[in-house]
Amino acid sequence: MSDEQKSHFWIPDEEVQRVDKTLRALPTKRNVSFSEHGSKLSHSLQAIKQTLEAVASDNSLADSDLLVFNIELPQGEKIQDKQSLFDSNGMKVRAVKNVRSAIVTSTSSQFQTLRNRVDAYTRNGSGRTYFDFIEDFKPYIGSEKNSSELRKLTASAQVPVTLDIQLMLIPNLENHLYHSALTHLIEKINETRGHVQESPYYLSDNTPVVRAIIPSNALTRFENDSAIYRIEKTDFFNVETTQEASVDMGELELDPSVNLEELPIVAVLDSGVMFPESLSSLIIKNWVAPDSSGGDSDHGTKVASRVAFKYINQQLSSSIITPRTRILDCNILDGNVPVNIFIQRIQAAVSAHSDIVKIYNLSANASSPIEGDEMSIIGYELDALQSRTGVQFFVSAGNHKLWQTEFGLEDILDDDDSRISAPADSMLSVVVGSIIGADHQNSLSQRNQIAPYSRRGPGFQGFSKPDLSAYAGTIILDGSDASVPNDPFSMVISKDGRLIPDAGTSFSAPIVAGDYAEILNTIPDRDTLLSKALLYHNAVALWDVDGMEEEELTLAHNLYGRGISNVVDSKYSSPSKVTFVRTGTLNRTTKERVTIFMPQILAAQVGRNVAKVSVTCVSRPSVDRTKGTEYLGAYIRASLKKSHVDGVTLQPVQQDFKEGRQKWDVCQQFSKTFSRFNAGDWQVWLELFSRWEDKNDDVPYALVVTIEDVSGSLDVYSEIEALNRYRALNTIRLRIDN
Repeated sequence: MSDEQKSHFWIPDEEVQRVDKTLRALPTKRNVSFSEHGSKLSHSLQAIKQTLEAVASDNSLADSDLLVFNIELPQGEKIQDKQSLFDSNGMKVRAVKNVRSAIVTSTSSQFQTLRNRVDAYTRNGSGRTYFDFIEDFKPYIGSEKNSSELRKLTASAQVPVTLDIQLMLIPNLENHLYHSALTHLIEKINETRGHVQESPYYLSDNTPVVRAIIPSNALTRFENDSAIYRIEKTDFFNVETTQEASVDMGELELDPSVNLEELPIVAVLDSGVMFPESLSSLIIKNWVAPDSSGGDSDHGTKVASRVAFKYINQQLSSSIITPRTRILDCNILDGNVPVNIFIQRIQAAVSAHSDIVKIYNLSANASSPIEGDEMSIIGYELDALQSRTGVQFFVSAGNHKLWQTEFGLEDILDDDDSRISAPADSMLSVVVGSIIGADHQNSLSQRNQIAPYSRRGPGFQGFSKPDLSAYAGTIILDGSDASVPNDPFSMVISKDGRLIPDAGTSFSAPIVAGDYAEILNTIPDRDTLLSKALLYHNAVALWDVDGMEEEELTLAHNLYGRGISNVVDSKYSSPSKVTFVRTGTLNRTTKERVTIFMPQILAAQVGRNVAKVSVTCVSRPSVDRTKGTEYLGAYIRASLKKSHVDGVTLQPVQQDFKEGRQKWDVCQQFSKTFSRFNAGDWQVWLELFSRWEDKNDDVPYALVVTIEDVSGSLDVYSEIEALNRYRALNTIRLRIDN
């Protein structure tokens, strides 16, 4: 640490005020005619009964005496607030589609009771507190169960003879019901001359999924099956590499002054890693998934070289090279791997190594873009793993091939097929896109523009993705020939120990994974959430916010995320740029008011835009794929309060943009530049909002706040240090419960 590199300040409990939060439920009334509305509901229930009877032969839940149907609430009402409505009328919510629509079940007798109650409501208005707040009932069968990709496929001019699909059962059923339904479902697959592929597998929420290849003309029978919740085209995961002219690296050796045992470890989930002998000591273990024949190490070695050396050709002025990480080789890609097998291999890798490795790079994506209104199967599984084990995934945004057919970058970005692909919709993973690092003739993208192959956001439910970007190689077109030019950002190590150019978001994700590893290695107790908050907080934007409209900023975030990572600022404060950090937990019954100090030396500055305050709060809420668009269980809202001239009261700080402060996102982030302000105690207010069964759960968070002298000339750090209120981060241990 140089004289200019200072430790961040830890915000102790003494600087935090916890405030009880009063929860209020405001009753609402609907002005509806119970006779008219009841008649509508009655007809809808009758239609459900008739529809289910018409397709009874395809019902894999026939033995269970369960009826499956859809309930819809009026605009402004929320499924999460109506538990008493469901309980009192014999309905169980099995899956939430969106804020006011859910898939429910009831037994035959409960369904008849419901119909009787609706009839009574129609006659005399009894039960208005319930039935006024039901917009409608609908059957849950048909093509609405199909993913949009599957619907497009079956609506095309040439429908394939067979379909490779994922059949997801209704979530949250009892195990004996799953056993019975799976038996009937497999019988039907065989009966329709389909073929079950591998054994049924279970998602982290215990929902069974069956992969099957069926005749396309049999799809209707599965759409009409009450046991089926969703049908998706099977995604496959593989890796592609290019082989261009290579550079012989000669005899390289690792810097002997580096203690390899002190380097952080990153797991590379890929096709295997095969470093040359002189670098092989960086690989702590070669692990192959139990059911895998092992990949060819081509793609995986390139990815691992980015993790360990970042842009390695920048070190080749001598034969001594300096690594920044060690590698755990998790060989899980041995060809075209279907999503069910891919998930099981990822789970096995994390299960075997999460006690020693917290960082996992996954540079493999589905070929098609996400839908966005439904979390992908693999996106959810990555989130579930991170919630359960505390590990951090780094995921490539995905590549497309629109550069082969489009004439310009703008046309590519306007095409819906350029949207990110699974698992880049994962909310808890760090998703990384590619930015071109050098100009090349005949490239559709130039320096500091999104790469011509890199997928863009938005992600799930319109949230910004990617999270970050990294410099990478480009693709140039010369007639019909495509190639990756040699430049400082395209070169990677091949499995035969040569330096070759390659391009893809596969080689951007490991850049950021390695950056994160460097940050994590300096954080007390290797706190993964705080390291993530510092990574996001210090990202360098590649655009000028001044003069931007909200829509322009949203577009920038969906192309580049927060920008490119800045390891030095993430690890260290400086005399003119001081960072405060804190970790903790929040639930919906308490709020926190976290105090930071604004120095007098900074407040005394005269001029325009002399000081900047930046705030980042990253949380790790629960996730639930069965909640549809209501996927995240909580979010933490952050707001900034500045001191008043009276030195006692606080004033709210108005933010210029909503972008970066969306509800139900895992990160709240904003900054504000000040020309005039008062020194003293400022506060960041944190408040958690939650939903579903985990309303009272404690949600972990990490907070990072930076105050900065824009001129870079003032020693702000020393004035704060002299207070003795904040301890240097490198002198403390974080609380174990975090």
